[in-house]
Amino acid sequence: MFTKAKEPGRQTLLRYWTTRYLITLVVGLLVIALISVIWIRKTTIDNRLNLTQVMAQELADRIVTEDGQILIPPVLKDVVEERSKLLNLDEPPSTFVVDPEGNVLSDKNHFRGGPPGAQPQAQKISPSFFEKRKVEIDLGEEGKAYAISQPVKNGDDVLGYVVMLNLEKDLGKVNQEYRLLAILLVSLGLLGWLVIYYLSRKLSAPISEVASAARVVSEGNYNVSLKEPAKEKEIYELVDSFQQMAEKLQHLEQFRSELLAGVTHDLKTPVTSISGLIQAVKDEVVTEDEAKEFLDISLKEVDRLQRMIGDLLDFNSFSSGAIPVRKETVSMNDLVEDIVNQWKQTQVNESFQLEVETPPEDMEADVDPLRVEQILINLLNNARQALPEAEGSLRVKLERKGEFCTVSVSDTGSGIPEAEQALVFERFYRGEDKKLKTRGLGLGLPFSRMLAQAHGGSLRLESSSSEGTMFVVEFPIR
Repeated sequence: MFTKAKEPGRQTLLRYWTTRYLITLVVGLLVIALISVIWIRKTTIDNRLNLTQVMAQELADRIVTEDGQILIPPVLKDVVEERSKLLNLDEPPSTFVVDPEGNVLSDKNHFRGGPPGAQPQAQKISPSFFEKRKVEIDLGEEGKAYAISQPVKNGDDVLGYVVMLNLEKDLGKVNQEYRLLAILLVSLGLLGWLVIYYLSRKLSAPISEVASAARVVSEGNYNVSLKEPAKEKEIYELVDSFQQMAEKLQHLEQFRSELLAGVTHDLKTPVTSISGLIQAVKDEVVTEDEAKEFLDISLKEVDRLQRMIGDLLDFNSFSSGAIPVRKETVSMNDLVEDIVNQWKQTQVNESFQLEVETPPEDMEADVDPLRVEQILINLLNNARQALPEAEGSLRVKLERKGEFCTVSVSDTGSGIPEAEQALVFERFYRGEDKKLKTRGLGLGLPFSRMLAQAHGGSLRLESSSSEGTMFVVEFPIR
C-alpha cells in the first residue's frame, strides 16, 4: 500500500522574508549595540580622565600661596564636589596632596574639610603614582582604578602633587547615553521591520495573485484576469507574461475546439459525398457516363482527404524533428521562377495577374528545394484565396538584403483584420472569413514558418491593410 510522501512545510513569502529580515536586523543591531557600548564607555572614561586632569591642575593652582607655600583651604572640598557633579560622577574622586617624596600632606577626609590645622594620619604614596600624569591600577576583583596627578609649582620649583583616584566603574557610568542608544536601536529595529513588512507585502501581492491564477489555469479555466498593479519591472513582466500565457492557452483551447469541429465537418462532408456517389453507382442509379463522372468526383474528394491528413501528419512529424531538411546549393532566381510558373499552371480558368521579379545577379543559397516549394506554394495559395473574385493581382519578388535573400509574396486583397494579425502563425488558427470560404486545418503558415526556421531563416507578416497583404520569407545566402 502506497502512502503519499509528506510535503515539506511551506511559508508565505511575506512571513518567510520578514522573519529572516527581522532576525538579521536584530542580530545586526545587537552587534552595533555591543560595539557602541564599548565605544561609549571608552570615550566617556577618556573624556572624564582628561577633565579630571584639568580639575587636578585647578586644585594645584589654588593651594599655592603668594610666598610659595602649600595651603589647603576648606573651601576646596566644595570645588571638588562641584566639579564632580559636572562630570556626572556619583562619588567625587579620592584626592590627596603629597610632597615630592610622597608624604601625604592632606588625605581625603582632611581635604574635604577636616578641622583646620588638623594633620592627616601619617601616610606615604609611592612616587610611581604621581611621577606619571596617568597611572592604571589593578584592584583585582574590584576592577581597575586610575590615578591622575598634577604638580604643585612655585615658579620652576615643584612643591608637591595633587593626586586624584577614580574607580573605572565610576568613570564608565553613562546611563543616559545607554538609554538613548537603546531607544535609537529599538526605533531603528521597529522602523526596519515595518519597512520590510510593507515592501514584502507589496512584492508578494502580485506573486500571490499569479499563484492563485495558476491554480485556476491548472484546473482548465483559462479565463483569468490579473489586475494587481506592479511598478517593478520584473514583477510586471511576470504578471504580464502569465496574462499573455493564459490568453494564448485560452486561444489554443478555442482553436482546439474549432479544429475538432472543423476537421469533423471537413472529413464528414467528403466522406458523405463519396459514400453517396459510390452508393449511386452501386445501385445503378446513374448511367455509365454519369457513373464515370461520379467516380472522378469521388477520387478528387479522396485526394483532398489525403492532402488534409498528410498536412496534419507532416506538421506533427516536423514539430518532433522527424522530417529532415536536405540542403543543396541552388540558384534562388531559377528556383523561385520555376515554383511560381508551376503553380501558375495549376490555376486553370483564373483571371488574376501574377508578376515575378528577380534581381539581375544570380543568388545562391543552401536550401532544400522541396521545402522552399512547400513554403512558396502555401503563401501563393493563401494570397490567391485573399483576392476578390475575377480580379486582383499577385506579386512575387526576390531580392537581397544583407546576408539574406528574401522572397516577398503580396496580394491586393482586402487584408487581414488587425485583431487577427498576431494569430496568423498560431497552429490550427483560421480567420473568421477563411472559415467560411475554404476548408483546412489552419497549419499552413505555422508549418511554413517551421520550415523557414529549419533553414536558418524566418517567415513573417510584413504588412496587411485594406490594400493588400505581404508575407516575407528569408533564407541565408551561401
